[in-house]
Amino acid sequence: MKDARVPKESDVPNGSSIFEDANNESSGIHTEYRPIEAPAHPQATKVLAFWDARPADGIIIGRDVPSRAIASLLSHVIVHEPINGGSDLKVRVAGTAVRRRFGRDITGEIMSNLFPAPTFPDRLKSVLTAIETGAPQFADCQLSNGSLDILHSELVILPVLAPDRISKWALTVVFFFN
Repeated sequence: MKDARVPKESDVPNGSSIFEDANNESSGIHTEYRPIEAPAHPQATKVLAFWDARPADGIIIGRDVPSRAIASLLSHVIVHEPINGGSDLKVRVAGTAVRRRFGRDITGEIMSNLFPAPTFPDRLKSVLTAIETGAPQFADCQLSNGSLDILHSELVILPVLAPDRISKWALTVVFFFN
């Protein structure tokens, strides 16, 4: 069984990321991204209830998010905008809890810069599938260093509309396992 130590924001010195080299094979940190059928994290039910109660015209950023129904989870949210014909994603908003993974605010970042190959294509596919099908997608993510689990999280990816009510975006909620 792997040891588990979940880093806290206070573990990150001067805003640098302890995961900066997570995609560099020589760092010894292994990144795994795996689509799953359903979320296991107990707080995921709150997001799924929010999804089930969505208005007939969908969830619209600025109208429905932020929302009291998921207020306690807003710090765990990432809003993605497809760019370059859907070949990449721009982070429009990233909650403060996401710093636990990156060690800094990733708002405005391009996802392919945050997750180079080999995991970026799978992440992109999950987000685009949610947007294209109109159905939530789920994924399990792990960072490990040999036998040590560094960080384990689960993603719930929901299709949403941009504030213009036309452009299709995605809202990802990141749940960390302690």
